[in-house]
Amino acid sequence: MKIPLKISPFFWVTAGLIGWINSMGTFHPFILTLIWIGVIFVSILIHEYGHALTSRYFGQHPRIQLVAFGGLTIPEGKRLKGWREFLVVLNGPLFGFLLFLFFLFILSTGVIENPYLLYTVKIFTWVNLFWTIVNLLPVMPLDGGQLLRVVLESIFGAKGLKYAIFTGMLLSVLFALAFFFIGYFLIGAIFFLFAFQNFDSWRKSRVITESDRREDLTGTLKEIEDLLINERREEAIPKLEEVREKSKEGMIYNLTTQYLAAIKSEKKDYQAVYDLLRPIKKHLNPESQLHLHRAAYEIKDYPLVVELAGPSFQILPDPFVALISAEACAALSQVEPAIGWLKAAHKGGLENLREILSKEIFNPIREEPSFKKSIELFQK
Repeated sequence: MKIPLKISPFFWVTAGLIGWINSMGTFHPFILTLIWIGVIFVSILIHEYGHALTSRYFGQHPRIQLVAFGGLTIPEGKRLKGWREFLVVLNGPLFGFLLFLFFLFILSTGVIENPYLLYTVKIFTWVNLFWTIVNLLPVMPLDGGQLLRVVLESIFGAKGLKYAIFTGMLLSVLFALAFFFIGYFLIGAIFFLFAFQNFDSWRKSRVITESDRREDLTGTLKEIEDLLINERREEAIPKLEEVREKSKEGMIYNLTTQYLAAIKSEKKDYQAVYDLLRPIKKHLNPESQLHLHRAAYEIKDYPLVVELAGPSFQILPDPFVALISAEACAALSQVEPAIGWLKAAHKGGLENLREILSKEIFNPIREEPSFKKSIELFQK
């Protein structure tokens, strides 16, 4: 069974850039750049085959992608845990190290005299040693970071992922500064990118719980998503409620809660939407934030409507979003914000403003001079 391989055009661009940087100033920069591209391609492919072959040995169905800054081995099938996952991760750097030893042996024989071939062997030798060492640094998403994650998860459970990401975030900054100091600016920039990625992952990982690692829940979640894609919402509802009951908190709980709220919103069951989303309002995706904004308005939780008004309008700059925000501000006697939202609604093309402004909800601010002046402008 073959292992599928997909190569992004950006892989060749990045490999060419690295080759050119390392070949500038030589007598034959174009030829040496091509050599670098070939070395990078073979080295990363061998590395990824280390992951993929081990993954397949343990019964998974891996596929390989070569992307801008390296490669990815994507395993499909039952998730591996413990020492099996550890070996899958470890064998990538191990294959790279064996490649280093192979070319080091060839180099030590002294039989190669052709300058281009000798240059190629030297590049293979030192690139694979350097990349093996760098890739084993305990920083996510490098293999060293993944190995640290596997070890910490085996000790601390779901918290182990958070510890691994936080450790990687701190070390990324230190390694970036170190590489800048010794003149490896491209690698230093990559580690700064890792630092930002780890920070974002750490921020998101704070809601991860043990239930998010349960295979029965992740399997049911996939079934739910398939039902929703095929618009079989009624069949999805009992499964959503089951997963929420079993998980109780965490990423899977938040996701299934938002799926269920979206279905309730279609049925205009705003009280149910509010009850579902209000407790997890800090973890909502943009669509769910809009659902909560509308539900809060319908059940007259005007402080929450005002709280969500700005972010909701950024997500969907719709005149109706602005209007219900204006009405909530009016109900709370917030004159200037109400006028501001009315202007946004008017600018967005809202019609029937005369009728809308006569609604009882605007009574708390109706006699305010600034509001009266705004009404005159809207009605012209």
